[in-house]
Amino acid sequence: MKKLSPEDAAAAHKRFEESGEAYRQAKLDLVKAAREAENSDRFSEYLWPDLNDDAWFRRKSSISDLIEKRGGFSKHVSMLALTDTDWETKEAVAAWLRRELGVLREAEGKSGEAPVRRKAALSRTVISDVAIELLECIGGESLICLFQELLDIDRHRRSIAESFAQLDHAAAIQAQLELQGRHMGVREFAEEMSVAPSSVTRWRKSLAYRERVAYHRQVWTNFLRDEYFDQIKSELPTLPEPECFRRAFALYASSIPARRGMRDQG
Repeated sequence: MKKLSPEDAAAAHKRFEESGEAYRQAKLDLVKAAREAENSDRFSEYLWPDLNDDAWFRRKSSISDLIEKRGGFSKHVSMLALTDTDWETKEAVAAWLRRELGVLREAEGKSGEAPVRRKAALSRTVISDVAIELLECIGGESLICLFQELLDIDRHRRSIAESFAQLDHAAAIQAQLELQGRHMGVREFAEEMSVAPSSVTRWRKSLAYRERVAYHRQVWTNFLRDEYFDQIKSELPTLPEPECFRRAFALYASSIPARRGMRDQG
């Protein structure tokens, strides 16, 4: 190998230093741009498929329950894995997901196994969903979105959110009906919601639906009592409670245009 002259060695050293400085500056620029994007006031794009806070919270809770019940982890471990920014807090759950994936891959190579249907293994979609959840609190919006899209988890989450939104809307309608002492049969309610009767039957059998009905009943009860119900009851003390609620709902419905006008002016 030819020995460099002092001049060539000095020039090579200068190029190396300049390259190192350019590298450091490029890193500083990338980090600054990424942090500015991460710290903006808008919601992170990887949260958009959840549609709203209720769907987001419900999905987060179901993933936490899965980690605890199927993975056998404590609530503290699950919480750290899903919320802490240190990668070390994800390793135990990630190792469990790899074992689940290993079971699935092995069973997929054998005909007639159907491991997911037999609950012997988690589906790839569920494993991917939890894996993306582990990454989210570490940061890197575009990187997380890329993995979401590669694994179709954004579509999976949007589908779950849309199903929950439909269930929640139906629960809100049923809560209003119950407060007014009204009942709709399966077919009538299905027509009201523009869904198949089987959807209504499935909803009414589910714990999630009953919990949302109870939630909406409480919300409407608190709101209408403060706004209308107590006044109606004081003026007409013998009026049955369902009729008081019917009148309260009617008064609320008639007030909506004025409320919208005040909101638009504000």
